[in-house]
Amino acid sequence: MQIAKLLLIYIVSCIQISCAFSICLFQVFKQVSEMEQIKSTVVQNLHAIEELNENDVELSPQINLKEPDLDDPILKWAERNIAEDPNNKIELIEELKDMIFERGECEPHRMDDAFLLRFLRARHFIVRMAHRLMVNYYTFRETNPTYFSNIDYSKLLELGEAEIFTVPPYVDQNGRRLLYFRIENWNTSQFTPDELFQAIIFLINAAILEPKHQILGGICIIDVNNLGAGHAWYLTPKIAKSMVAVGYSSLPHRIEAVHIVNGSKLFDYAFGLLKPLLPEYVRQKIIIHSDLDSLHKWVLPKYLPKRYGGIHKDYRYNEWLSTVSNNEDLLEEIESYGYTGGKDFLKSL
Repeated sequence: MQIAKLLLIYIVSCIQISCAFSICLFQVFKQVSEMEQIKSTVVQNLHAIEELNENDVELSPQINLKEPDLDDPILKWAERNIAEDPNNKIELIEELKDMIFERGECEPHRMDDAFLLRFLRARHFIVRMAHRLMVNYYTFRETNPTYFSNIDYSKLLELGEAEIFTVPPYVDQNGRRLLYFRIENWNTSQFTPDELFQAIIFLINAAILEPKHQILGGICIIDVNNLGAGHAWYLTPKIAKSMVAVGYSSLPHRIEAVHIVNGSKLFDYAFGLLKPLLPEYVRQKIIIHSDLDSLHKWVLPKYLPKRYGGIHKDYRYNEWLSTVSNNEDLLEEIESYGYTGGKDFLKSL
């Protein structure tokens, strides 16, 4: 009798344990199923958000050479951030003209208001600094004629196809033009540093023809992934000097920030050698990112290509140039910068 009672208790316990196990197993499968559903929903939502963002970003490669209307919000921004006051703008342009004639440190090929205004905007309407920029500009042109003359436009096209430089047909969240430089695509046996400078100066000169970008400035993202010894070999004092001139001291534009991504030990070493050659105001503009999350704090993913955690495809700058090549005013401006044959080159794209 005692044995039968114990056996009954054992059987009941086994049933209870089995039921408890089944309930736990059911709960686990239920949670897994719910997690899968949640995961599926999240993925769908992410795709939906991504699609929405991509459609929401305006692709506007057309360059507008007209000055903003007086009621355009960008002029309010300009007044707050670069001291552009419509009430004294003409007066400051005249003051810059007088300074050019009085000091005689350069002989501009143009003296029209639109041309001088680019220098004033690049230097926050401080006339003496705008004048110094203009002197630097013409000195740089004279001492580096290969950057501006006898341009092999077929090489510019090859550089575009190689995707060393990229100019997307959209701007960042602040309305600034973006320029990408992917160093791993630079075959040093195919393209010389001079040809790279020719291309980037040409692109900058095309971009700054638009008043909106004279006001807002631009952003450069340098991808140093797969930086090799062959690339590092060119980080000489002469190249550093040209980089500073092109980026900051000798062209009438403003690069608001230089973002460097995909660094390496070789880059750290090479930049360590280059850094002392850079002025302090240039160093302050350079931001080295340890990961893409860091970059996204400055440029939202909505305005980046997929390779940098964004939503866009990669664009060649040839696509951008071919889109804007129908702007006759732009073509005339390119020629006025001394790019003989530039008009025919752009029309051929």
